[in-house]
Amino acid sequence: MAAEEKSFSNSAMEAVVQMWERQKVKSPVYSFMLRDVVITHAEPGLFKARIKASEEHMNSHNGLHGVFSACVTDWSGGLAIATHGWQSTGVSVDIHVTYLSTAKIGDMLEIEATADRVGRNLAFTSVNVWKIDGDEKKLVAKGTHTKYVANAVRPIA
Repeated sequence: MAAEEKSFSNSAMEAVVQMWERQKVKSPVYSFMLRDVVITHAEPGLFKARIKASEEHMNSHNGLHGVFSACVTDWSGGLAIATHGWQSTGVSVDIHVTYLSTAKIGDMLEIEATADRVGRNLAFTSVNVWKIDGDEKKLVAKGTHTKYVANAVRPIA
């Protein structure tokens, strides 16, 4: 994706990029599954990225593996929290993914995550994974993710 296609507001994008740089080093799962992801947008409470589906994202039927969508729900929900300037994003309490469609190798996927509520103890996020085909978008998976954030490093006021 060309630089001019990326949109970001500033400090939200900076917080997301910094968090992602730390995660790539610390998380072998993220660095493997999401090594080709491109962050395209960040504003407080909203995060977007794109990735081309590849062989390591496929199941034995050559469709998008459920573990990929679960990984994306975990990862992008945390980065939606990071858009608020958080230095860490807590630990998972609950994660749920609904699989609505599939994707194949070479399909472009758009990930959209929102931080629906970030409270003192818990944060609630929602994630959509879309397959992009020209001007068309088809919903592949929907996820929700609850994180315990009481011990997370909060934004510097």
